[in-house]
Amino acid sequence: MACLIELRGISKIYRLGDEEVRALDDVSSCIEEREFAAVIGPSGSGKSTMMHILGCLDVPDAGEYFLDGRNVSELTDDQLAEVRNKKIGFIFQQFNLLQKLDALENVELPLIYQGVPHGERVRRAKEALDRVGLSDRMRHRPNQLSGGQQQRVAIARALATRPELILADEPTGNLDSHSSAEIVGLLHQLHEQGNTIVVITHDIDIANEARRLLHIRDGKIVRDERKEASA
Repeated sequence: MACLIELRGISKIYRLGDEEVRALDDVSSCIEEREFAAVIGPSGSGKSTMMHILGCLDVPDAGEYFLDGRNVSELTDDQLAEVRNKKIGFIFQQFNLLQKLDALENVELPLIYQGVPHGERVRRAKEALDRVGLSDRMRHRPNQLSGGQQQRVAIARALATRPELILADEPTGNLDSHSSAEIVGLLHQLHEQGNTIVVITHDIDIANEARRLLHIRDGKIVRDERKEASA
């Protein structure tokens, strides 16, 4: 299967005074379409920088990043914004929902930026909320929802744009164990439905839910582990 994500010699360097910090150091990897992968590492390992590069929120200082065959490492800010909006669905630890909007309106938001007509926007937002089991909560605002329900709204928002990549940054970091298990189960369900999912985490239990683990330390991928699908 073709690479959806291809990293070729990616480096990202930060300078703190006279010190040079290589947050990513000559990283090369391929994540195929429909994979469920996790990038795991301790604080300071480079995984947050990796998330920003994969999500087109930042560009590398060296190397090339191909997303679905397109070199996105040399795009302008406006072009990167377009790629983010059309090809990547984000799930953040903090949910990032707008408190004044209800669940349906929050899910619609990225579709407004895409210029999707109102009727189609509402239909797709309702469909996404149904996929995450929140059809009966679409008119609730975030403060009327539990943490797990808010994260489900965030996942629905990611799905509504029909992205090629779902990028989840510590998706269970603010949830209790019951809600975390529900979100992990939902990620498995989405993967089984054909979505490509990359989870960025420091939690080995969450990472072990993925079929592939990329262990990162000191800006380098130090181990690339693939697990057989369970029978």
